[in-house]
Amino acid sequence: MGAVSAEASTTATPATPVAGTSEAAAAASPATEKTGWEKFKDNLGMDLNSFWSGPGIGQPLDQSPGMQGTPSDTGLNFFNLISAKYKFSDRLAFDVQFRNQIVHTGTPEFRWQGQRFGISGKLLKGDNWSLSGAVNTDLPIPGLMGQMNQERSLLFNPGAFTSFSYRPEGSRWSVFALLMPRVFFYGDRDARSVQDEASGLAAGEKAEYFLVANPSINYQVSEKVGLRLGMTLDFTKNVAWEGPRRNYMPFEAGVTWDVTDKISIYPYVLGSSPLDDQLRRQQGSDREWYHTVSVGTWISGTLF
Repeated sequence: MGAVSAEASTTATPATPVAGTSEAAAAASPATEKTGWEKFKDNLGMDLNSFWSGPGIGQPLDQSPGMQGTPSDTGLNFFNLISAKYKFSDRLAFDVQFRNQIVHTGTPEFRWQGQRFGISGKLLKGDNWSLSGAVNTDLPIPGLMGQMNQERSLLFNPGAFTSFSYRPEGSRWSVFALLMPRVFFYGDRDARSVQDEASGLAAGEKAEYFLVANPSINYQVSEKVGLRLGMTLDFTKNVAWEGPRRNYMPFEAGVTWDVTDKISIYPYVLGSSPLDDQLRRQQGSDREWYHTVSVGTWISGTLF
């Protein structure tokens, strides 16, 4: 996490004995007390998660395919999550997550996707495992809601964006998973966003709640490079559905690279499988699983 623990408010300077003086005269110099601004800065931090949706087999090179084999948006794009934090304990911080989307092909577009407010940090931990992330929600305040949520008439969406990590001591193998449960409350349950329309979603097909997990098996090749094989498990209840259903289960494979001790890059290949063919048919798509294959990149790290 970007924020670091506040240090002690004073630092001692070792005493330097002076010839011909008593021990009392050679006392340590006065401690330097930090100012309020210095203490405040010690608890500030900022993290970045940026997800690039790249081209694939099922669409022209300036569009990224979704799991139906149709465009997932109006162009290739970055979806960026920038979290500003203020640490209030050893493990937890107040967190404001700023979200934006940059479409850079077709008609270039910047979309402000609003803020989420919550608490983040290392939520749970054990000897070889940890659960870190944020518990947060959007707020129905004009100017704070982003493009997609305004068009969908969102009110609140409490949930979590967390990561679970487990690595046995001394092993090159590890388990990593993103865990993302969330519930959505709308003013207009049929309202749609531009992204919904681009991907062919009808009114009532936006999520009412979901539980998404992205587990993966990882192998550490070297100190900075690893291999990852994972999949997405998505159980979603849309507004128009009577109950939750299994959503698409794309697989992914890629290389993790720790560029520095604070910044990591994960380029990957992502695609559905024949296991989802029946689901595609139920949703009116005649595309095959290989029409969903695309490339992407996840950039994550601590800015300060």
